[in-house]
Amino acid sequence: MKAKGVKFIYIKCLTYTSNSRPVLNFNGVKSNVVLLLIDAENGIQMKLPAKPESTLDRDQRKAWEAMVTLLRDTDQADQRYDALPESQNGRIVSTDIARYLDSRYANTPLGKVRDIQPSWDLAWRYAQDRFRRELGKRGKRNMVRFMAGGWAAGKTHALEHHQPPDLTWDGTLADAQWAAEMIDLALDHHWRVEIAYVFRDIELAFYGSVERGKEEGRYVPLESLPKSHGDAQRSVRDLAFLYAEEQNVSFIMMHNLGTKNVPCEPKKLEIVDLAPSGALYYSHSYESYYVQVAAEISKSSAQGR
Repeated sequence: MKAKGVKFIYIKCLTYTSNSRPVLNFNGVKSNVVLLLIDAENGIQMKLPAKPESTLDRDQRKAWEAMVTLLRDTDQADQRYDALPESQNGRIVSTDIARYLDSRYANTPLGKVRDIQPSWDLAWRYAQDRFRRELGKRGKRNMVRFMAGGWAAGKTHALEHHQPPDLTWDGTLADAQWAAEMIDLALDHHWRVEIAYVFRDIELAFYGSVERGKEEGRYVPLESLPKSHGDAQRSVRDLAFLYAEEQNVSFIMMHNLGTKNVPCEPKKLEIVDLAPSGALYYSHSYESYYVQVAAEISKSSAQGR
């Protein structure tokens, strides 16, 4: 099978049985099959755009051009990234951290709103490329952790008492196709893979997002927050079935019930809790309701300024 821009792809199929136990199926003849197309040649390397993804003002354009120049020199970009305290010498890879490669973003005074527009497209390109390269040069490292969960799920807090891995992808893991590609790449290079999913009630995620914005100047669009949680859960659920029989892939699933000011020990979850009949299943109607709630919150905040 061929696809435009991809030399070779292979298909992983997963069929759900009546008792919810996964059965890998490569014929694709049954119903309820999850199809993931995986690039078998480690995917496409980072390609920098010729122009910004969106319209930028003069200062934003200058910041965008400076970041593009930096990213053209991979070694220099990696050194800058590793020097960021949040990256822990490159051990944690994330789009949020990569935004600090935009000097204008990084130098924004604490408490002021950070402008993510110049780095919006560039940060994820660098982060995904860097993570792919790290997976390909394991060395003496053993474990890679994929963080998963919607925006403001409190993933860092929920995992603070767990043994830190050698390499971490800190993101939502909402794209199951990309996640499976990276997991397979990790397995090909003999990593042990851990997927750490954190569930959080949307109300608490709204609260956490607003609080983080006030403290760090990093705001996310509230109307998009519910979907990030739903997409992450669906992705993790598919990945759990897909890799159920893979000995070198393990899962940690937790329910974050606390806040920064009122911490609470996360509760352990099972995959059945995330199933359509489970207690913590994010349905599309659930997401739609909270999108409306988010719109009202944003409207009220704007009127209160």
